[in-house]
Amino acid sequence: MIAASVTAASRPILWNIPLGLVVYMYAGMVVALAIATWGVWRRVRIWRLGKPEVRTDHWPQRLQRVTVDALLQRVVVRARAPGLAHAALWSGFVVLFGATLVVMAQMDLGLPVLRGRLYLWFVSLAGNVFGLLALLGVAFALVRRYLVRPPGLERREPADALVLVALLLLLASGFVLSGLRIAATHDAWQGWRPVASATASLLAAWLPADALAPLHRYTWLGHVTLWYVILAALSYTKLLHMGTVPLAIYFGNLRPGPELPAIDFEDETALETLGVKTALELTWKQLLDLDACTECGRCERVCPPHATGSSLSPKRVILGIRDRVRADAAALRAARAAQTRGQPDAAALREALPALPDVVGQDALWACTTCRACEATCPAGIEHVRLILQLRQNLAMEQALLPEGLAQLPRQLELRDHPFCGVPVDRHAWFVEAVAAEAGAVVAHGEEVSR
Repeated sequence: MIAASVTAASRPILWNIPLGLVVYMYAGMVVALAIATWGVWRRVRIWRLGKPEVRTDHWPQRLQRVTVDALLQRVVVRARAPGLAHAALWSGFVVLFGATLVVMAQMDLGLPVLRGRLYLWFVSLAGNVFGLLALLGVAFALVRRYLVRPPGLERREPADALVLVALLLLLASGFVLSGLRIAATHDAWQGWRPVASATASLLAAWLPADALAPLHRYTWLGHVTLWYVILAALSYTKLLHMGTVPLAIYFGNLRPGPELPAIDFEDETALETLGVKTALELTWKQLLDLDACTECGRCERVCPPHATGSSLSPKRVILGIRDRVRADAAALRAARAAQTRGQPDAAALREALPALPDVVGQDALWACTTCRACEATCPAGIEHVRLILQLRQNLAMEQALLPEGLAQLPRQLELRDHPFCGVPVDRHAWFVEAVAAEAGAVVAHGEEVSR
């Protein structure tokens, strides 16, 4: 009997929802998906402007990185409190999305899956528990960002606050919606939904019985509308990182150090621009990295030059270039199209684009020690150092803009055949003098030891 009753466990789909609202649900989904898809396409169009780069080799290793770093949040949870909160939010939405797919499979495909143990253990119990975790994760993010306000955490975009509030309301309204249904129908399986069941008890105590069904209908309408607003805004807000971060991790550099592309000095076309001057010299992966940044500030907090008061901030390097690329998207597309078609104005259009070294700042670029601490701590797998080195390449090799100390090295090599100032020009004499000085130091040290 118990096994049979568990097998029969289920719930009505779209209880208390009239046909008009069902039509609204499907129409709204189409509109929201269309808006979100257009936003994604806007980003993809920018990535396609980048130079080609092979990042599809060793796919098993890349898939493993995505599983560990993106799905299991290995890098994210290194920052204990915010990392665990983000992991709770992420896992909550994964489980809730899975539960929604189960409902859709039965409602739209006619598959009898919303019943039995799958319904009780996954849709009901896991959905409730992980939904609560997601709710707590969003609440923690709001408190940390706007009340605790740790340094380095970006608060410049009002959309960030709106997204967090919308997610909080979406999760909370989901519990209220489920609680209203349970209170109105006296669901026999409500014990498998502990949070919704507690909500149902509160609502039943506060509201008259005849108000439950109408309030359920209005709550459903608000819940669905809010979900469509979030879905439509997905590719226009920081929520885009749910797609770009796994992509950036998958296509990340598998080698131990940043590999700068070799410059073929025999190829005149390769010498048109040395290093990276404009966004047209970036690869598609570097353009993807710009959209993968979540502005968490971890790279900035571990950067040694930034800690000593330098103007360098790995986060600001990425965000500054990202903002510039987004602002110049139309000009970039026009310049790339002219270059591809061989139009006479291609060079002029390219020269009119902003110089990225100027966007970042020369002092900031030369302050980088290339320690790659920023890359090690970045949860999005962004490759800061290679970008910085390519910007420095352009400053040094094309614009001849070097810091004073560094600028003396090639000058001394040209004038004296060695990089040192104040020593003989003759390399042989310099070598003999250096060896003699070293030998004298060794003899002196031996005499000191013998005494």
